[in-house]
Amino acid sequence: MQRVDKEEFTKFWWLLLVSGAISLILGIALVASTGQTLTFVATLIGIWILIMGAIRFLIAIFGSGVEDRWILAIVGIVGVILGVLVIRNQEAAIATVIIILGLYWLISGLVDFFRAVTNSDLPDRGWRFVGATVSIAAGAVLLLWPAASVKVLALVSGIYLVIIGIIEIVGSFQVKNA
Repeated sequence: MQRVDKEEFTKFWWLLLVSGAISLILGIALVASTGQTLTFVATLIGIWILIMGAIRFLIAIFGSGVEDRWILAIVGIVGVILGVLVIRNQEAAIATVIIILGLYWLISGLVDFFRAVTNSDLPDRGWRFVGATVSIAAGAVLLLWPAASVKVLALVSGIYLVIIGIIEIVGSFQVKNA
């Protein structure tokens, strides 16, 4: 199994920092605006999925030392597609938005968990486990209760994004200093 070249991996620490900052900002916006309409909530969630998908895809393409590049590329492509679908179908039923978001969190969490299990050289391995567990749990909650209201979706999504944002920001500095 190919191992991550730490020097190559640390070149892209800033993408993880950007991802964390975006997640944190959108998470705070969602928590602060739980009374907003589905259109607002769906737009923020769609933007987040789209950006995170694009970042994962860029890491897969430009990170020459990134192990499991094809998995990141697939998750990135799926994220971009799902983000566009959520943004374009703002009037769609809340259950559809919840299912799309729940699937993305579940798949993304499983990929991160797999990467952390199979690659002991990742500088942010511990935080990746924590983030993966949060993603899997949040995705499962949304998929198990898809008829949740907009307020619940905004609150759960906002809390998730704040936690993931903090984890990604801390992880980015661990990767930078590796």
